[in-house]
Amino acid sequence: MPSRFPSTCFFLAGALVPLGAQATPDPGRFFLLTQQARTAFTVQGAGARATGTGGAFIAIADDATAISYNPAGLAQLLRPEASVVAQGYARSLTFQGFTGQVSGSPTTFEDTTNKDRGAALSFASLAVPWKVDGRNVVFLMSYQRIFDFSYSSAVDYLAEANGGLTTQGINQQVRQSGGVNLYSMGLGAELTARILVGVSVNAWQGASEFTSYSQRTTSGINQIFDSDLRQASSFRGVDATLGVIWRSQWLNAGVVYRTPFTARYVFTDTTTTVDSTSGNLSHQAGQATGANIDWPETLGVGLGLHLGPRWLAMADWSRTPWSKARFRDSGTTLDGVNWFDFQKATRVRDTEDLHLGTEVLAWVGSRVVIPVRVGFFREPQPIVDGQTGAQRVLTGWTLGCGIKFKDLTLDAALKVASNRRATSRYNTDAPIGGVASTAFGQEGLAERWFLVSLIYQLDTAKVHKALSWFFVGG
Repeated sequence: MPSRFPSTCFFLAGALVPLGAQATPDPGRFFLLTQQARTAFTVQGAGARATGTGGAFIAIADDATAISYNPAGLAQLLRPEASVVAQGYARSLTFQGFTGQVSGSPTTFEDTTNKDRGAALSFASLAVPWKVDGRNVVFLMSYQRIFDFSYSSAVDYLAEANGGLTTQGINQQVRQSGGVNLYSMGLGAELTARILVGVSVNAWQGASEFTSYSQRTTSGINQIFDSDLRQASSFRGVDATLGVIWRSQWLNAGVVYRTPFTARYVFTDTTTTVDSTSGNLSHQAGQATGANIDWPETLGVGLGLHLGPRWLAMADWSRTPWSKARFRDSGTTLDGVNWFDFQKATRVRDTEDLHLGTEVLAWVGSRVVIPVRVGFFREPQPIVDGQTGAQRVLTGWTLGCGIKFKDLTLDAALKVASNRRATSRYNTDAPIGGVASTAFGQEGLAERWFLVSLIYQLDTAKVHKALSWFFVGG
């Protein structure tokens, strides 16, 4: 499941290079605006079954979504299968009790809440197993939406000084679209009855667009245009995922390693503002700027306990050193700065994620199997507030169920996450013309994710015959 969750503003952290001396905010201040659109940022796999167990799937990984958790698990697929996963989300981001200084006067900003939602295809795959010297080998091709940047916001901000005097009101509309997709080819092999190994090669391809449009009202005057910020970005890279699973009747153990890689990042910025001298609109459009990014590795380990013939318990731990995510562009101001906070002396945190879950087969019939699942998770995010130092740490629970009937398996899952922290913020795009101060208060984030997975097992003989015709002929 992407990001998990759709890690909005992925491309925007520290990416805006000044385009004009007057109209464009410096990169650090632009970051303070764009980070407000971020929610979760977790490198994790896809699928309703794994989500239902809290995302703990590294040691089990026994369906096609194994390519996104641990490719060694592919070796457990005994029949060709096609799968698709769809997901939807509902998000609420609130800011409460924010106060700051405007022109030296203490100012209180009204509480705001932004809600948005969306849905998309998040995974699709085709897997083909065959036997080599009696051991199972499986080849799989897949698509995964690993990060989704869909985000929309339309919020009115009102700054009131002591005594109720309205200092300034601002309406801001933020729109963001796009994401990062993985196109993968994976191979899982059964070395022995207990040891499975796997590898996948993953092409990262992403694109996003971000827009912030603002109007402001001062001392009761009608709203006037304030600013329009836009950025278009693309992201390309290739990495590999290596995995091992050891399995027995009562215990599974898994290890997965996603390699570091160098990504190519290209962005184009445009700004439209009111010139502070002439009062005319000033439009600045920059050329496409490219830079390399050192993307960090991810290491994960997992355990699966077979507590009974119908009962599984799972636990995963994974670590990503996000402090290593840095621009590498010698001779430029970008070189060496962290991708998330645009600082060389970065405050970005390395994260350690924890996922726990269980699955019980509530009904096992001759033709129908019905599992139920529950899970818990803790997913710290790399970004910390630049002023308070508070980190967003998503915690929550999951529920899932499914039904397998003959060759068809249908799974569904719900994931609920939340976080509350002390944070700072610019009221809007203050570096250009809004309320130019930092306010402090409480941020609350609540997200709900809904996933549905469909797996259809194909006839082995027919698939092998079709492949033989395609590659050999006859």
